[in-house]
Amino acid sequence: MPFRLWEFDLAVRYLRNRRANGGITVIAIISYVGVMLAVTALIAIMSVVHGLQGQLLGNHLIFNSHVDIAGAAINDPQTRDAMVARLSRVDGVTSVAPYLQLAGIGAASAGNANIYVRSGKDDALQKAGIDQYLVAGSLDAYTRGDGVLIGSDLADNMGLGVGDTLSVTVPVGSGLDLTSSSATYIVSGIFRSNAGRVDATYVYLPWRAAQALLHRNGKWDVVELRTDNPYRVDRMLSDLKRAAGPNSHVVSWKDRDKVIWQALKLEETVMRIILFFVTVIASLSIIAGIVMLVKNKARDIAILRTIGTGKHSIARIFFLSGAMIGTAGTFSGLILGVVIVTWMVPVQKALNGLFHVQTGLVGAAYLPARLDVIEVVFIVIGVLVASCLCALVPALSAARLEPVDALRYE
Repeated sequence: MPFRLWEFDLAVRYLRNRRANGGITVIAIISYVGVMLAVTALIAIMSVVHGLQGQLLGNHLIFNSHVDIAGAAINDPQTRDAMVARLSRVDGVTSVAPYLQLAGIGAASAGNANIYVRSGKDDALQKAGIDQYLVAGSLDAYTRGDGVLIGSDLADNMGLGVGDTLSVTVPVGSGLDLTSSSATYIVSGIFRSNAGRVDATYVYLPWRAAQALLHRNGKWDVVELRTDNPYRVDRMLSDLKRAAGPNSHVVSWKDRDKVIWQALKLEETVMRIILFFVTVIASLSIIAGIVMLVKNKARDIAILRTIGTGKHSIARIFFLSGAMIGTAGTFSGLILGVVIVTWMVPVQKALNGLFHVQTGLVGAAYLPARLDVIEVVFIVIGVLVASCLCALVPALSAARLEPVDALRYE
């Protein structure tokens, strides 16, 4: 049976009654504030978690592909150009570029270090947007083939700066034919990705210099793809496999970096569960408020039952009282949470400018936040359901109260 208007009116009157039952109003306010703050915290914290994940993966994926294609197909000169063209036409693909890569050793005046040599053909680095991560030098010399790019941690460890020389040695051949190849390059740029392994080991060589150093003229190690949404790359794999053709091996970054991806998802899941239980605990205060309301309104319940009001109406009245507290707290928390997330970065900038307070984390000027609309909808629905369930328990208890029992001590 639907809720009646008089039931709404009576539920509101019970919550607003201050003269005789001030304690009920206080508990209702406390319950409302508790639910509001819990929803606000859940939205704000999960938005920060999403923001940090996006920043971490964004920095990592700028210097690594979204999809790798390897296998015999990429080293067949007669078919690989056509394969690259097919891959470029797949919906969602933003760039396709062959890469050479190999582990080696870097040497400078300050010492040696393990490095990872990478090289993208043509304007692969420009398309990836690596220029915005440069902290010294530029891409000009690299584009001309006159210089190399190195990570900031590698530069610090080896005492290198723009204009210094770096000697690179890599293994070439295999088995009994294994030997080494060395060359010296001028550092033309230093980048900082805030992804530890990238900054500490990556060295980018111009394409022709890498082919000469690695003895791989006409050969590719991998074809790297970038997409407009790396989080949905799984949906593209079937199309990419068809475009790559036979004798190809297609791997997404989620499979290649499975440990990182699973760790981030586990962290997100655990954080979501913990915060949701905090929200449920805050909703439980609704039970205490409605139980006290039922106890103090026992005489009213008896009178209503005597004049013919049914048990279902009594249950609906007290259920509405609790549901109103939960609903008001939920939507107030929704508004406050969205406002906090929206203004989080501007407020951090203002604090940093006024008081020189560092509000970000290592590698980030400001604490990032990204509002996930779908998750916010689930948060609102979940808290509303929890609040309604908490209100239902004492409401059913009120419906079972008999007039004789309610008036026994009146």
